[in-house]
Amino acid sequence: MNCTIIFEVNNRIHLASIGGHKMGNRNFFLQIFFIPAFILASSQAVADLILTAPPRENPVEGKELYEPIAAKLSELIGEKVVYQQPKTWAEYTTKMRDGYYDIVFDGPHFVAWRQKNLKHTPVASLPGTLEFYIVAHKDNSLLNTARDLVGKKICGMPSPHLATDLVYDLFRNPVLQPVIFEVKGGQTKSFEAFKEGKCVATIFRSTLYNKLPDEERKNLKVVAKTRTLPNQTISVSQRLQNQADAIASFLVSKDGAITANNLLTRYSSPKKQFVKASPEKFVGAADILEGVVWGW
Repeated sequence: MNCTIIFEVNNRIHLASIGGHKMGNRNFFLQIFFIPAFILASSQAVADLILTAPPRENPVEGKELYEPIAAKLSELIGEKVVYQQPKTWAEYTTKMRDGYYDIVFDGPHFVAWRQKNLKHTPVASLPGTLEFYIVAHKDNSLLNTARDLVGKKICGMPSPHLATDLVYDLFRNPVLQPVIFEVKGGQTKSFEAFKEGKCVATIFRSTLYNKLPDEERKNLKVVAKTRTLPNQTISVSQRLQNQADAIASFLVSKDGAITANNLLTRYSSPKKQFVKASPEKFVGAADILEGVVWGW
């Protein structure tokens, strides 16, 4: 006999499977006896609030960026906040969809998905917006509009990187899409692969493209532009809905900027600050993932 018990601890759903093939009554009741201990252990394990971000840094760098924020938020809200770095993107996205994380810093497509499906509240964003260009060689007369990119190879980052997902967003029909040649290492590496002839176009964040040296940019042309979204953002789960305003006020304050200095230096130089997030700006952006990216 097999038995699955569903229970809730600290607003999180847990499944306990007990039993096995040809399990006798004695074994069944022995396992039932140990379930309270299992629940207690689970309660202790999830009692802390979990702060996380995508696994873009190694574990040492991740701690330097996020543990000071976790410590300050613990003081602010009177509950223990711990930083957990996922080992892989698969672990990160799986736990996110399961509602495991309480405080998350990542791209606007993920924030929008959590806001829609997990009732997260966006609290603080990096300044500015995110918009991307698909760029080709200036003398490529065959590429002039987004339609010309169908079936063509574009150098880009592995999905679910926002830049790549926004490119897919331009081509909602899976039959009429470009081919993303995945390049690890960010937009600079993608640009290098493009210049080496591995693809006919590449993806740039608009601000980075506009900072290219004149001698580089004069040989390029913008073939298509993606939609514009808020910058990377911190959102908080329903467990923190009563503290969301306090967390937002702290993060956008001078003290918040000092606490998050390492993070802001990494992702927001030269404007090393947070601004208060506008939840309405994320409405509708979940469709960048849903029905487009595998698993969402």
